[in-house]
Amino acid sequence: MTSFLTKKKTKESYNEKISTEPSGTQLCKKYAVKTFENFVVEKYSDKSTKDIIEELSLIKKTQNQQAYEEALYGVLQDWINWNEKRGLGNYTIRITFSNLRKYLFHLGIKTHEQDVKEYLRFGKKVKEEKYPLSEKEYRNIVLGFSRNPRMQAFVLMLGSSGMRMGEALKLKKKDLDFTKKRVKVNIPADTKTRTGRSTYISNEAKEKIEPFLEKMSQDDYVFGKNGKVPHISIFSKSMIRVLDRLGLNEKYQSSSCRKISTHSFRAYFFTKAARKHGENYAHRMTGHGGYLMQYDRMTEDEKLEMYLELEPELVIFEQAKNELEISRLREKVEGIDELKQEVQKLREAQAKSDKKIIETMKFKRILRLD
Repeated sequence: MTSFLTKKKTKESYNEKISTEPSGTQLCKKYAVKTFENFVVEKYSDKSTKDIIEELSLIKKTQNQQAYEEALYGVLQDWINWNEKRGLGNYTIRITFSNLRKYLFHLGIKTHEQDVKEYLRFGKKVKEEKYPLSEKEYRNIVLGFSRNPRMQAFVLMLGSSGMRMGEALKLKKKDLDFTKKRVKVNIPADTKTRTGRSTYISNEAKEKIEPFLEKMSQDDYVFGKNGKVPHISIFSKSMIRVLDRLGLNEKYQSSSCRKISTHSFRAYFFTKAARKHGENYAHRMTGHGGYLMQYDRMTEDEKLEMYLELEPELVIFEQAKNELEISRLREKVEGIDELKQEVQKLREAQAKSDKKIIETMKFKRILRLD
């Protein structure tokens, strides 16, 4: 007799299980499930994933462990080979396999680390140098969204803040603080890392995003509609269309990944930040954990001042660069004027002090003036 507490392990129950995970993580796990389903249909004609699971369970019950392992890892090796033939990169296959193992485990099919090493053959990992997004390419991408100001704002926010795509999509109006010299972004803890942090966006990004915020309530998603978190795939597809139109669609030789993607803007920020203030600062601003993070603590004023120093390296339009330079020169002039005023005050104070000393000495007949 089956207990009422026992849940049936299905694809639907798996989706329910991962429903509270970050949207990006869910997409990766569902992608692994989908690729396996497509493989089964192509490899075994009229069979389904359910049929494969039932057959493996039957072999495990009716035959020995060796026969079961050979059947299980035989299917998985065929899946790996199938993915290689359709052009998936080795790294992508490994990541997808890791997620597939979790799905199979949910369905009752366990795979062990040592067995995976012994039975399965993956292609060698190929590490290619990551493509650096140039300022010109960045600017052309923003201009490529000339008919979509919301995407322009989105792209400028990513590159000037170091946020992950999923973090930016979950931002609400109340997460943006306009009371500072630069807009402060308070990233909530319900994102990929489950850790909240703050960063800033450039004035260049601020000018693009302000028009969308006027009619929003504090709890509205900045890039969402009808009170819902925008789906990451919508923004990814928009990016792909613009990159194709601009001819910026080159891929790495070792995988099907594009050299320029939404992640390139985060990498753009990290590179600029690391060169300006060092890697520790760059890791902090982009939300990477590290041993030194718990000891190297920074005040909000320090963080803001360092961002202001970095901002000229992040902006991509000449007008924005010129405005920042004018602002810097104005502050410099104001600083000189303030310094002059302070010197004058010191001189006046010194003159008063000297006069008082002389008067005191005359009063006490210490000093005689003929």
